[in-house]
Amino acid sequence: MAGGGAGDIYSSPDLPGQVIKIYRNPADRQAYEPKIEAMMGKPPRFPPLLHNGQERHQLAWPTLIAETERGEFLGFAMPEIDFSVSVSLERMLQKRMRAKTSLPEFYGYRVSVAHNLAASVAEMHAQDHHIIDLKPVNCRIYTDNMTLALLDCDGFSINSKSKRFKASQFTPEYIAPEAKGKSPGELGVQQDLFALAVVIFRLLNNGLHPFQAKLASGQSGGTLQEMIEAGYYPFGIAGSAVCIAPRQSVHDTFPDDLRKAFDQAFLRKSRPTSAKWRDLLRQYADPSSGKLIRCNVDPHNHAHFGHGCGWCVLEGNQPTPTQKRQRKPRTNLANVNRRTGTPNPSASLPSVNLAKLSPLRSWWAVFLVVISIIIAPLIARSLTDTAGEESGIKSAEKNNQRLQPPKVTLEDFIFDTSPIYADGIIITNANLRSLPTASSEIYRTLPQGTRIRILLKVVGRNWYYIEEKQNGFKSTLRRGRSGYVFGDLLTDFK
Repeated sequence: MAGGGAGDIYSSPDLPGQVIKIYRNPADRQAYEPKIEAMMGKPPRFPPLLHNGQERHQLAWPTLIAETERGEFLGFAMPEIDFSVSVSLERMLQKRMRAKTSLPEFYGYRVSVAHNLAASVAEMHAQDHHIIDLKPVNCRIYTDNMTLALLDCDGFSINSKSKRFKASQFTPEYIAPEAKGKSPGELGVQQDLFALAVVIFRLLNNGLHPFQAKLASGQSGGTLQEMIEAGYYPFGIAGSAVCIAPRQSVHDTFPDDLRKAFDQAFLRKSRPTSAKWRDLLRQYADPSSGKLIRCNVDPHNHAHFGHGCGWCVLEGNQPTPTQKRQRKPRTNLANVNRRTGTPNPSASLPSVNLAKLSPLRSWWAVFLVVISIIIAPLIARSLTDTAGEESGIKSAEKNNQRLQPPKVTLEDFIFDTSPIYADGIIITNANLRSLPTASSEIYRTLPQGTRIRILLKVVGRNWYYIEEKQNGFKSTLRRGRSGYVFGDLLTDFK
C-alpha cells in the first residue's frame, strides 16, 4: 500500500481494519524488535472514535507482531488510518491549501484542531512517551469531525520498564533551540513541547511559523532553524528590538493567556505542558463558552477572541486593533447560571447599536438578532451538559424514549477522556449513545442489570465510555456493543 524509509505497508485479508508494516533490512528488524514489543506493552489510551457508524483510529500503534513461520521478527500490525476521509494537518495551515482540499475555512475549525492535537500529545506524555518528530505531515485530520490521528509511531521515543528507546527522526523548523549541537531526542518532553507550540501557532496564525520574521536591519537570518537558534521571535507581547512580524500575522488579536503561553514556549526553556495547552485551548474550542466569537462581517469564515477580527484587518474590512486592551466589563449576574457560575449561552450573543447603523446594515442587524433569538435555545439545548440536561436524560432514559436526535455538530466531538477500566452494571434502562451528549445517535437501550466494562470518563461531563460484557467476557469494540452512557444510570463494583 505504501512505503517509507525503513519498511513497506501491506494490507491483509486476515486483519480487516489493520495494516502490516514489514521492515526491509535485517538490521532494522533486529533494532526495532525490542522497541515494538515495548510499545505493545505500554500503549497510550486512544479508543477508536465512532462517527456515522465508522471507526476512526487516532494512533498507528502496534497491535500484533508480524513474524515468519520460524518466529523471526518481520514487523508489526497496526490500525489502518483511513486516508480517504483524512488529510495531512499541513493542508489546514494556509487558506490556499484549505480551498484546494475542500477543508472548511471557518476559523473555529483550526482552533478545534489545535485543541485536539494538544489533547493527543498530552495522552502520549501521560504514558511518558515522546513524539520528538512532531510536525504537521505526521498528523492526519479526519475531515468530517476534525479529530486527529498520529502516524509513524515506531519513530517515537518509547519508555518501557527497563529502558527508553530513542527516537530516530527529526525535522528542522520544529527542533527546539537548545538542541543545537546535540540530538533533539535528548531533550525529551521539552522537544515535544516546542514543536507542539509551533504547530499550534501556525494553526492559529495564518500558517506563519513563530520564527518567520523580518530582521530590522534588513539582513537575512538564514534558514528557519537558524532563526530559531538565534532567538528571532517577533510575536512577543513586549515586541522585539531586532525583528518584526510579517504583515499577515493576526497575533495582536490573540487573548492575553494565549500570547503569554506562546511567549513562554518560545522565549523560555520551561514551556507550557501539553496538558496546559489542551486545557487552555478547550475554552476557545468549546462554543458554549462564548470565548471564540463569530465575526459580524463574515460569520461563515471569520472568528476572533474579542480583541477585533484580525482576518477583517487583513482583508481591509476594519482598522488595525490597538495594542491597548479594554478592561473587561463586569459580569451581569442575571446572565450567569447560579448553579454552575458560568455564563448562560444566550448571554454571549453580541449586541448591536441600531442607531449607529445605515438602513441596509440595520436591516441585516435586525435579521441577525431575530435569527439569534430563534436558534440560541436550540444551540444551548444540544451543547449543554448541566442540570437541565441531566434531569431530561434521566427522564428519557428511565422511560426508554427512542426520540430522533437533532443533527450532531462538530462541537459535540470536542472532549477529553480519562481512563477508568472497571467493571460495572446498568442500574436503570440506559441509552447507549455514539457521543457523550443527549443529542447524539442512540445505538440501543441497555436494560437494567446489564453488566458492562467502564473504559473512560469524559472530562468535565457526567458521561462514561463503556462496552457491554457478553457471557462474562468483554465483547469486541463494535457498533452496538460500545458507546457512551450517562453517569447516573450506571455504577461500578467496589
